[in-house]
Amino acid sequence: MAVAEMLRVTVVGHVSEEEKIASLLYDLGAVEIATPQPGEDVPLRGRDASVSDLERRISQAKYCIDFLDRFGKPKKSLIQQFSGGKVIVPEDVFTAYSRDEAFVDEIYEKCRSYDERLTELTTRQSQLAGLVATLKPWVSLDMPLSDVRGTPRVGVMLATCPAKEFRQVLDSFPASGIDIHVEVVSEDNKEVRFVAFYMRQDEEVLKAILKEHEVAILPPVDVAGKPADEITRLESEVARCAEEEGRLREEVKGLFVYREKLYSLYDYFNMEKEKYLQRSGWYGTRESFALEGWIPRKELGPLEKRVEQDFESCCVLAREPEEGEMVPVLLDNPAIITPFEAVTEIYSMPHPAAIDPTPLLAPFFFVFFGLCLGDVGYGLGLTAISVLLLRKVKMAGIAKKLFTLLALCGISSAIVGALTGGWLGTLIKVPPLWFNPIENPLLMLGVSFALGIIQIFTGLAVKLYANIRAGKIWDGIFDQGFWMVLLVGLILLLAAPSLGSPLASRVAAFLAGAGAVGLIATQGRSKKNIIVRLGSGVLSLYGVTGYLSDVLSYSRLLALGLASSVIAGVIDTMALMLGGVPVLGWIAAFVLLAGGHVFNLAINVVGSYVHSSRLQYVEFFSKFFEGGGRRFMPFKKRTKYVELVGKGDA
Repeated sequence: MAVAEMLRVTVVGHVSEEEKIASLLYDLGAVEIATPQPGEDVPLRGRDASVSDLERRISQAKYCIDFLDRFGKPKKSLIQQFSGGKVIVPEDVFTAYSRDEAFVDEIYEKCRSYDERLTELTTRQSQLAGLVATLKPWVSLDMPLSDVRGTPRVGVMLATCPAKEFRQVLDSFPASGIDIHVEVVSEDNKEVRFVAFYMRQDEEVLKAILKEHEVAILPPVDVAGKPADEITRLESEVARCAEEEGRLREEVKGLFVYREKLYSLYDYFNMEKEKYLQRSGWYGTRESFALEGWIPRKELGPLEKRVEQDFESCCVLAREPEEGEMVPVLLDNPAIITPFEAVTEIYSMPHPAAIDPTPLLAPFFFVFFGLCLGDVGYGLGLTAISVLLLRKVKMAGIAKKLFTLLALCGISSAIVGALTGGWLGTLIKVPPLWFNPIENPLLMLGVSFALGIIQIFTGLAVKLYANIRAGKIWDGIFDQGFWMVLLVGLILLLAAPSLGSPLASRVAAFLAGAGAVGLIATQGRSKKNIIVRLGSGVLSLYGVTGYLSDVLSYSRLLALGLASSVIAGVIDTMALMLGGVPVLGWIAAFVLLAGGHVFNLAINVVGSYVHSSRLQYVEFFSKFFEGGGRRFMPFKKRTKYVELVGKGDA
């Protein structure tokens, strides 16, 4: 079911057309090129020297993009932020950009020059600011700093002493026999800054005394004038550096106009690199090349047609997969089912030989999501938002499937809302077409359980079909058939009293008994010892509790449906209460209605998606699903910064 048929394809040709065939495969995006297995004794193309040049250009373009981002990132709309912010570029513009490869070298040199000069200015400003900070405490010193160097016989020292230690320091000098003169430059409650004149022969003793009293000696500074004059000069230089830095920053911002071209070239170089890297794994000789890969059967015809039309020496060969080959998996469903592939793909790709669960889960997921959200206003709002995003944002792959799925599930929610009377909670008074879950929760619970039973039986039936298809007819009868008989009997036993029919009770008892006997007799069939075999069969009946747990799990449909309805009703009630206040009350009511319903929609969309998915993964897939498939990864265009569109779609 719905797993695309794959063929092993081989393309061979003359080396003169190798680059052209790589471009064709890249543009078609329909072939997954196989990587040669280790140990294969075949000649390979090897790494092309052009890859190194492309890597250099990629590095240059990335450096320029990151450099420009430091001075202001592109402004993005809400939709662009949501979509990842890729820039829409028409394909003809992209092609024109790609022809100007030398542009990267030019702008790289500009950005590197700006970066180096700005770094120099930043470093210089930091150095000057540090020097100013060092000199400011000495602004009162009325002597050139060049004189601090002293003479061969007399030394001069600038020092800072803790205020509480200063008197002790002064008293220590006479006691040590030092000939010294001290002048205080400035002081405050914490520190005293002074200049000392001393004889050179006393320098070591002086330093020892100052160290003992935690006195800090000002290291030599690279200025010569008085501190006040030097501070003025340094601050002027800082201002000049800042002015130049500001001017350079504005010049850098002038390069923002080249962002789109840089983005395009970065992605172009990466595309070219990918082509070369793929070709490095192709088989080849001096005169020929060959590649192998996988292609969906429906894509083989278009590929053969293009090769026949555009190539003189190339040919395409295809064969069926051989036993043991790990075939990649591509889901292929009708358009209405395709969005639900997101649910399957997020969980796991099915095994190549297994059944695709997507067509089977689609109706259940559609209904479950609607039951969880269950409001006309919320459903129409979700559909509108999803359609808007699909129209405004160029999506592909699982993202496109996911938002198409949400658009469909919005319709489901609107249908359920009409059936149950949910119109923005109770804001719009419209009677339900069926019943109100808040007034009749037991009926809603019964509907949830009934849907759960139907889905569980569907899962068992699918596994029964899979076993029969694989030639395991008896396994299907023993492992699924008997369980279905037992479960039908147990359900009828529960329903028999309400039916009031003795015949129904007898039929139910017979079915339950037959199913139980069948399971006891067959579930231990792999055991050789007959006692162990029967014991295993008896123990298998404990599986009934698992099925009961699965059915009870569907009660979450009731819980989520009530949660969205009750919260919406509370928001409406509070808003109506506020509306009774003149003027401001209606404004507050409008804000509460808008904010409250948007919040309720957001949290319940997440809850509806998560729990509807959970019922598929745990209760449904566990009955039949075989995962472990490897996703089909075709050789095609992949971009980081730009989205390519046709000329008329930009």
